[in-house]
This record gives sequence, structure tokens and C-alpha cells, in this order.
Amino acid sequence: MTTKLIIGADISTLPEVEQQGGIFRVGGREVLLDDALIANGITSARIRVWNDPYDRAGSPYGGGTCDAEKMFALAERIKSKGMSLLLDFHYSDFWCDPARQGIPKAWQGMDIDGMCKALNTFTRQTLTRFIEAGVSPEYIQVGNEITNGFLWDMAKLDRSSPEAFSESFDRLAKLISAGTSAVRECTDAGIVIHLEQSGKNALWREWFDAAVKRDMDFDIIGASYYPLWHGTLTQMRENFDDMISRYGRDIMIVETAYPFTTVHHDPSGRKLMIGEDFTLEDGSKPKWSFTKEGQQQFLEDLKAECLKVKDGRLKAIYYWEPGWLPTKSSTWATKEALRDIGEEDKDTGNEWANECLFDYSGEADPALYTFGKL
Repeated sequence: MTTKLIIGADISTLPEVEQQGGIFRVGGREVLLDDALIANGITSARIRVWNDPYDRAGSPYGGGTCDAEKMFALAERIKSKGMSLLLDFHYSDFWCDPARQGIPKAWQGMDIDGMCKALNTFTRQTLTRFIEAGVSPEYIQVGNEITNGFLWDMAKLDRSSPEAFSESFDRLAKLISAGTSAVRECTDAGIVIHLEQSGKNALWREWFDAAVKRDMDFDIIGASYYPLWHGTLTQMRENFDDMISRYGRDIMIVETAYPFTTVHHDPSGRKLMIGEDFTLEDGSKPKWSFTKEGQQQFLEDLKAECLKVKDGRLKAIYYWEPGWLPTKSSTWATKEALRDIGEEDKDTGNEWANECLFDYSGEADPALYTFGKL
């Protein structure tokens, strides 16, 4: 059975990259990133929304500084070119992932009822702006990589005992309901609930069993699949098959990526997320080389595995930040951001540039052409 996949890309850093002077090229010819993606068969954009990615003096946090106003302008741009939109609410002022899910500055100190009201209002007001301008999202994420909960510590999942897990999931479900009800009030867009660790079936069963038990409202299971952290392609696919059989939802891979080099764009800069010394959990090296050829082969193998997913119910693959070029001031976090999130021991800089679909000079990698033809 063959399936027509939605092929998309998260391009949330694009406005910042362009502002910082980043230039994209295809065959040496200067192009706009979104035009290059569209020309190569990428039909959907994913963009994240942070609540207030600025410090109290108004200095930006970096990493795209993805406030609602900036992302609204990006949505208008991509919609005018015929791309569909996946809108990703983080419900935080900055990055959300399994290791951090910070409460927005404006919501700190609230009890759960106050936080539910604030989350519902923020979701509704943001979506109303998009919809009234004619740039309504086709898909909406309520939370980003929320395997361990979100809005910590209010709805951080506690796995110390079955009772603690149940109580903490009750709080998580209540907050998610505040978001999903706002979505339903505004639009018929598909609601996506997004986890990572796509190869860990027991973890996903635990999570979605708890969600279904509480009648959580969602249409699609969103997944991050990074092969360097999330198991083999087979483990991923077998987990997806089980999710489809068990819960009857479609699957979308909303984040994936792979390095094209281990050479740093700036030897004096912060260590790359994936460098030459990287090994898997068992100490082995990954199946694919950290080269342009390895990046391209990974995407080809990913597609082949995705097309085996049960009943053709894997609907989309989004590449994460294919155009986050290492401009001079590009950084995952400014010093102001690190101070505000309590991670001042970390360095600034662009640790992701070797996982783009463009090399450090802005020239398209071969994987760009492969990805668009998945």
C-alpha cells in the first residue's frame, strides 16, 4: 500500500536568520528558503509559538525569538505561497523539550485554575488573530514534546509511584483540556499531541492509556524521531503500528533531522549537538555516516520505513529547522535567556547548523532534493 505523505519543515528561525544576513543558495543561485523548499516538494511549514521570549528589559532570547507576532507574519508569508501550516504551541517563553518545560513569566505563581484560564485565553486569542487574517492552521499542537508533562512543576509527570503518576497526569490533562477546548472553539484544525522517544512503546502506552482514560481530546499523535536518541527505525515503526491499533489515531512525525558533517562552523564556538565523538546508548556508532551522503540515506531509509506503517496512517514527516544557518549572531539562547531559565553554565551559539539541509555557506545539501521527493 502506498501513501502520499505530507512533507514539511519547521522553519521557525527563518525570520531571525534572514534578519542576521543568512543567505540560501541552490546550485549557487540565491533563493528564499521557503521558495527553495516549495520548489523541491515541501508543502507544509511548522512554526512554534513562545509566549514572551524576551527578558524583562526587552532583550530577545534567540533561537528564533518566536513570539506570536513574528510567527504570525511568517504564517502569512508561507500561506500566501500555498503551504499548509502546523502551529506548535509550547506554552512557555522559551524551549520546551523532555528536559525543560518552563512556565511563562506572566503565569508564574498562578494556581492550576488560573493557569488553565490563562492557557485557554492565550490559545484562543492567538488562533483568532491567525484565523481572522485568513491564515488558519490545518494542524495545531497543544504542547511540545510533553512526554514528561509541561508547565513544570505544575504539570510535571511524577513517575515515583502509580498514585503520583495518576495525580500528576490529572493536572496535565486538565491543562491540556484548557488548550484543546480553545482550539475547538476556534477551528476544526486537527489537534496534535506530541511526544518524543518514538521507539519506547511501553512509555507511549503508559502515556496514551492515561490520556484516553481521561478522555483527552486529540486527533493525531505527533512524534519526534531522531535516530540518535529514539531507537531504530523498526522500533519506531512497531510503536506507531501499536498506537494506531490501540488508539485509532493517525501519526505525524513532526520533528526529525540528521547531521551532514561533524566539522564545526566555528571551532571556537559551543560544541555541536552532534559531534564526531557521538555514540548511541550502547556505545556503538550510528548506522548512517555524518556526511551529506549519510544525511540523504537516512531520509531515504526513514521514508521506506514510514511507508510500512499500519494502514498507511503515518501522514506527515517534518524536518526540524533545515535552514538554521550559522550566522555571526545565531544562537540557541542569548545570555539573557540562559539567566532567565537558570542555565547560565551553558554556552551560547548555534549547535544545530550541521543538521540543516543547507551547508554552512547556505548551499543546498543533496538531502534537500531527496526530502522533497519522499
